[in-house]
Amino acid sequence: MASLVLTKPTGEIHMNHRIQGDFPFISDSHLNGYRKIFVLLFCVFMAMAVVGQLFTLNWRTWLPGAENSKSVMVGVKSAVYTVISQLT
Repeated sequence: MASLVLTKPTGEIHMNHRIQGDFPFISDSHLNGYRKIFVLLFCVFMAMAVVGQLFTLNWRTWLPGAENSKSVMVGVKSAVYTVISQLT
């Protein structure tokens, strides 16, 4: 986010560039909790997808949100996002 700052009495304007990587309304421990849930669910769903792929089963119907996905990664990621959105 860039903000305008008048710093000299001559009226020169300087741009103060700040990159806000953190959100002031969400604590780091809260974000770490979501990261842990995402990684855990991603590993579980990836294991399910790999087992289903190895046994040539239709594993996409097992995962919520992955029914119309074209690749394993997209299907697993969409399933994780679907489950996380239902948790909150």
